[in-house]
Amino acid sequence: MALSCTKKKPAIENISEIEKDSIIKEDKEKVVVVEDKLIFTVQIAALRNENSELENFEDVKIYQEDGFIKYRIGSFLTYEDAVKHKEMSKTFFADAFVQALQNNNPIHIKEALSIK
Repeated sequence: MALSCTKKKPAIENISEIEKDSIIKEDKEKVVVVEDKLIFTVQIAALRNENSELENFEDVKIYQEDGFIKYRIGSFLTYEDAVKHKEMSKTFFADAFVQALQNNNPIHIKEALSIK
């Protein structure tokens, strides 16, 4: 018979031994992987107000930055591919330019090219 910490009550009898490997503790920590993703895109407009025509344009992504609504098209892994797309877009968007995005945040083209 085993005794408890207090002298008044006897502890549970017939305590069986637990084998070392019989209890499995699951580690449920959530691991968040942050990608250091660099892409190039073509910015076709930056406006103070929304533009429904641009919003309906195929493949357009809309960003809110610095008080502007920025409209960008395409997502390219290389600067060269983005430049080709920009040249094709110039017919409709004369002021289009290539914008580098690192983790969806704009960065300078020179910085982006030094990363690649």
